[in-house]
Amino acid sequence: MNIDFVILAAGQGTRMGGDSPKVLANLAGQPMLQHLINTTNSFKKSKRILVVGYKANEVKKHIKTPKNTDWVKQNKQLGTAHAAKQALSSLRKGSVAVILYGDVPLVSAATLKKLINSANQNNLALLTFNKDNPSGYGRILRKNKNTIDSIVEEKDANSSQREIREVNSGIMAIKSNSLAKLIPMVKNKNVAKEFLLTDIVELANNNKIKVKALLLKDSSEVLGANNLQELHDLERAYQRSLAESLIRSGVKVADSSRLDVRGEIEVGRDSFIDVNSVFEGTNRIGRRVSIAPGCLISNSIIDNDVVIHANSVIEDSMVGRECEIGPFARIRGGTELQRGSELGNFVEANRSKVGKSSKAKHLTYLGDTTLGNKVNVGAGTITCNYDGEKKYKTVAEDGVFIGSNSSLVAPVKLGKGSYTGAGSVITKNVDSGELAVGRGKQVNLKRKKK
Repeated sequence: MNIDFVILAAGQGTRMGGDSPKVLANLAGQPMLQHLINTTNSFKKSKRILVVGYKANEVKKHIKTPKNTDWVKQNKQLGTAHAAKQALSSLRKGSVAVILYGDVPLVSAATLKKLINSANQNNLALLTFNKDNPSGYGRILRKNKNTIDSIVEEKDANSSQREIREVNSGIMAIKSNSLAKLIPMVKNKNVAKEFLLTDIVELANNNKIKVKALLLKDSSEVLGANNLQELHDLERAYQRSLAESLIRSGVKVADSSRLDVRGEIEVGRDSFIDVNSVFEGTNRIGRRVSIAPGCLISNSIIDNDVVIHANSVIEDSMVGRECEIGPFARIRGGTELQRGSELGNFVEANRSKVGKSSKAKHLTYLGDTTLGNKVNVGAGTITCNYDGEKKYKTVAEDGVFIGSNSSLVAPVKLGKGSYTGAGSVITKNVDSGELAVGRGKQVNLKRKKK
């Protein structure tokens, strides 16, 4: 079965308070529209038809689409049926057409599958939900429990119809040949003078096409965003749903309302995520990992049994098994920590490799540095890797002991088992087993009495 997803994304969204198209508003680290495209791409034999209008080129620039995607332009925004009409020529014969909205991004693949299966039985399948305060939504008018008669928009509804709590999500599915037949019949005889998709419900009944509703239990799937408050509510609903999904998979989450995932994440069982942690990009977290409050992890891989203390930042890096990081550490630039290594409080590592069981516990900068196994870096150590034009490498081989407050002026190499004295400035290579001391001679002067 071919499935054609028609995604309406032509609106400006003036109530968002900016000049960008509404469907580009950021939700969990990516545009709202991108969420829908990713969901629809999970269906085999699927095609996407994106109906754009306001700043169409900007939308195309910021959205990543699979190969089987068409872009069509709605030059004038004359209503949802008019928008869907622009997509008719791109529909495949015999397909099921699914109408989606770029500002309603959280509908699940499971819900869409149910809708598509109903439409494949020659029904017009609608997604509806109950809302305590239905203001602004089209009301579902039924002849009986199993039959939908029509949908009335709020501005066209009478007082009794406005009391109805079952409302239209706008999402529907129907055979493409039926959609092509019904869309041209839609008229703009309403208060707004728009061509509205809701009218095809009554038209379907008149043309002996059964209208079936899928009533959602969880209405968060069809939350939309027309203004910044609704976008905020949509973000929190998304994050809460994702946190609860992690909990069901065996991850301990301290507070599902205080977790932000802005991209894709995989977390192993028995891991723990404390409050106010943020995950950006694509992250893979292993089993039995402990992440303390206030951490930022971006595009990184964290192996099993890692402990990440509070307020640490890990970006574009790999952390091996049984490592310990932070608090207040920053790991970035493709840094790799091997098994059992530790980077402690106020330690920064950039473009570096930290060998097995090596440690820099306090107040250290490692830039373009390779530490062998079981290296100990004393507090206050820095690698001087930049001369104002180029960056150079520092290498400390296995078993090196670097005294506190050392400055290692790259390029420099410390051989196996070598030492540096505390407070040294190391500008030359140190051979294996040697002790390097590079500091000025201490002079004590007696203070003159006044």
